[in-house]
Amino acid sequence: MRLRHYNILLFLLVLLASCANRGIGPQGGPKDSIPPKVLRVDPENGAVNYTGKTVTIHFDEYVQLDNVSQHLLICPPQKQQPDIKQVGKMVKLTFQDPLLDSTTYSVDFGSAICDFHEKNPLRNYFIAFSTGPEIDSLEVFGHLYNAEDLNPVSGVIVGLQANLHDSAFTTLPLTRISRTNEQGQFSIHNIRPGSYRLYGLGDISSDYMLQPGEALAWTDSLVTPVMEIDSLGNVYVGPNDLTLFYFRDSKVQRRFMRARREEANRIVLVFSAPQDSMPVLQGLDFLSMDGIYVQTSQNRDTLTLWLRDSVLISRDTLRFRMDYYRTDSLYQLQLATDTIVASYRAPNLTAKVQAAKQREAAARRLELRTNGRQKMDIFDTLTITAVMPIERIEQDSIHLCLRVDSTWRNIPYSIQLNDSAHMSFRLIFPLQKGAEYELRVDSNAVWDIYGKSNREKRFPMSVKTDNDYATLTVRMAHYDPQMRLQLLSEQDKVLRDVPALEATVLQYLAPTSYYLRMYFDLNGDGLWTTGSWEQHRQPEPVYYFPAKLTLKANWEFEETFDYTATPQAESKPAEIRKDAGAKK
Repeated sequence: MRLRHYNILLFLLVLLASCANRGIGPQGGPKDSIPPKVLRVDPENGAVNYTGKTVTIHFDEYVQLDNVSQHLLICPPQKQQPDIKQVGKMVKLTFQDPLLDSTTYSVDFGSAICDFHEKNPLRNYFIAFSTGPEIDSLEVFGHLYNAEDLNPVSGVIVGLQANLHDSAFTTLPLTRISRTNEQGQFSIHNIRPGSYRLYGLGDISSDYMLQPGEALAWTDSLVTPVMEIDSLGNVYVGPNDLTLFYFRDSKVQRRFMRARREEANRIVLVFSAPQDSMPVLQGLDFLSMDGIYVQTSQNRDTLTLWLRDSVLISRDTLRFRMDYYRTDSLYQLQLATDTIVASYRAPNLTAKVQAAKQREAAARRLELRTNGRQKMDIFDTLTITAVMPIERIEQDSIHLCLRVDSTWRNIPYSIQLNDSAHMSFRLIFPLQKGAEYELRVDSNAVWDIYGKSNREKRFPMSVKTDNDYATLTVRMAHYDPQMRLQLLSEQDKVLRDVPALEATVLQYLAPTSYYLRMYFDLNGDGLWTTGSWEQHRQPEPVYYFPAKLTLKANWEFEETFDYTATPQAESKPAEIRKDAGAKK
């Protein structure tokens, strides 16, 4: 009797458990992380005398294709992209170009083939076959780096060109190609014996030859692939240490991008690059430009038109003629004329909201800001910035005061306007270490182009002392007068760029961490200069000090920078090295 009760109770527990799990469904095992497995391929990897036009790969499971155009790489490069499709557990690639006689073909699928359910990629799947009796088997290996900061660059085409004339880079597709990975590494396979030119190419046009505007790299010496076997049977294939420094030519496409009129009184004209000579504007549906204040951005790639005339501000649409210079397909500057249509659509507001906005506009005062603060740097310049273009400054109403003991004393200064629209100005005077200042701006000291002036403002300030800073002396081993030294932030941004001396003293450094970079200023212009294919000039060489420098306040530090101690491409510290080709 007890046994029967036990069995009934067990049955009820099992029944309840099954009911409780009914909504969850099958739990399954661990997530599949195994890529598809190749069962066979036709033609076989390494096949010779192949006469077909199709490569067929059979897998152990259903597969899918992912971003084929980015991953697939075929040598020799094809004029017409092959037709590639997935059918069940099979991938079939059909060549559209006729296959060349006695030629080795390689097909690198990268990570384009994935399993169907979890999208696990079959990474770096690669096959090669020949249409002749032999298959080429030589290989070369190397790295490609961004020339200015030595970061690796992924996704760049690296190729060998059998035609050794320089013109072949711009007229013929590369002979054998590869693509760099996240570490900037490349490997080119199935190369025929001979000597080659080596190139890197930002192949925007997908034609495997250099077009205007594409980034590039090249080595000055020829590359001769070899395979050698020593007396112990060890096989050397290479060269395996090729290095390319990748750059973009200083030529840029200059063109007008767009006009924006997000506010009734302001039109913004945006260009693709800084303008050497500024555009000439002429009104088409109004008589004069006198009611328009033109502001040029600091890097000369944007014009802001401030409308002062209330009649122009009230108009929904304004039309301009603009004469400016833009580049053609060969990057030659040509004079062009465009018609600019600047439209503004006011938001639909209720009468009450509109009246409130009008009262707010009538009561508006000119807002002023300053970079003055507590603990200013000794080398700072005091700057006052307005939110509208400035028309007039009453210098007598701006007082700069220095605390002396317990009293404030006015000190002299001069004013220097900063930009074409006069939206900021600097007060020129020597900052005293450890001093306390107060900037007093009286009401109506600064007026904008709309007749609005500022309210009274006071800005307290103080200046750091020597004890707040660190000093770094950098001794340059193998000194050369063409060297320039750059102090970098932990984000690899340039903080200072100065001519290098045998002992360069960097003063007034904040107590934090820095990096150092040196380049050879070969043309003496005080700037790092990129390369030029037309002039066959490599970028100016760059070297990193191979360690982070952590400085402390009120300390003096000294380091010796020997750029020959570490190979150039390996000199950049790992913690600030990143893939310059990664998509943001």
